[in-house]
Parts: sequence; C-alpha cells; structure tokens
Amino acid sequence: MITQTKMEYINRLVAECLSEEGDSLEMQGRFIGDEGLEALMQADKLEGIENLDLTKNNITHKGILHLAQSNRLVKLKRLYVGENTIGDKGVVPLSQASFIPNLVHMDIRFNQIGPDGGMALAQGPFKKIQVFIVQENPIGDEALKAMAMNPGFMHVRKLNMFRTAVTDQGIKNLSKSKVFKKLKHLNLARNILRVDAALALANTKTLLNIETLLMFDTFIGDKGVEALLKSESLSKLKTLRLT
Repeated sequence: MITQTKMEYINRLVAECLSEEGDSLEMQGRFIGDEGLEALMQADKLEGIENLDLTKNNITHKGILHLAQSNRLVKLKRLYVGENTIGDKGVVPLSQASFIPNLVHMDIRFNQIGPDGGMALAQGPFKKIQVFIVQENPIGDEALKAMAMNPGFMHVRKLNMFRTAVTDQGIKNLSKSKVFKKLKHLNLARNILRVDAALALANTKTLLNIETLLMFDTFIGDKGVEALLKSESLSKLKTLRLT
C-alpha cells in the first residue's frame, strides 16, 4: 500500500523531472526503489510520456512488475532501466508489457539478467525496436540466436552486446541472421570471442550495413583482425575498435 506521503513525494518528483513538453520523464539516479515505482505508475500525466528514464533507481523484480503491468504508458517509445537489479524474474513480465511493441529504444544494461531472462527478451513482441542495449547481462548464445531469428528486431540499427557471455557460436548465428540486415552499430566487446567469430563476421552475407564494430578485449588474434580489415562483406565499415 502506497502512503499519501510517498505519493506526494513521487508527484513532486514527476513535476520536477517532467519535460516542458510533457513527453520525457528523466528520473535517472533518483533511487525511488520498488515502492517509488509502484507510486509512479499511479501518478498523473503518464499517458503523454514517450521517453522514460529509470536508470539507477534500486528497482528489483518486485517494482518492475508495476511498470510491466501498467496500461497507461500508451505513447512510450524509449525506456531506460539500466543499472537496477531486475534479474530474470523481473525481465520476463517486462518483456511482455503492453508497450513493448511500440518501443524504438530499450536500454536494460547492468540488471543481472541471465539466459532465461535473455530468452524472454529475445522472444519478446518487439515490432519497432531500433536501439537495443543489453550490455553487462550474461544472456549467452541461445538468447542471441533467438534474437537473430525474431522478426521483431528487423529494424534494429544499434545492438550492444558488450560482455553478455556470448561466444563464437553466438556470433556465427548472428552473422547468418536475415533479421539484422539494417544493423549499423554492433558492440561485441569483452566477450570470449576467438578467430572463428571474426571470420564469421568477415564472411557474413546478411550483415552488410555495419558501420561501427567494437570487438576490443576479445581473443580474435591477428588472423581475426586481418579478416575483418580485408572483409568485402563489411565494405561500409567506418569504425573498427579492437583494443
């Protein structure tokens, strides 16, 4: 049960953090916690919000459930919930929220999401997503494979898989994906990737629009580096960061 004092506090925060246009609510680092998020979902003016930033707010699976079950975020396009502790238990209902099909940008970095939660995200009902940031969640190869097969990701132009426990096998699946044809920015840094991953990307027949590729702190070696630099498939590559 949300107390009147808590509700009044959240309403003051909304008044302070809401943009003049009423379409962006920037609450990064406010540490509102689960009760705060529950109260927020009862606050005024949610229906007009297109951009919602809840980064670093001490939110767990208990609080995220209130967000996932809300039917008031009818215009939401961009959701930032990074640096919380949502975990698999929280991301499963979140991945089925009514606003998911309308999102063009989702940032869920640093949330202790593993393979089960990663699979829920990968199979989510996305339709318009263009920027997908999974950074620092060990979702693994199977989730990446499912993502690479989900037509809902066909508009993605930026995919951040920094340190997500993917291996060569995951990159081989990604390199064959017909879904990610519009992908321009790909971050695969700090994963256990070896030469086979580099060769798979270098010889891709589908990821032909990549302009930025980040693969630093991997193990692709000189042979992998050479393959990427000489790749005809990556002819649009402008930025390649390997160290």
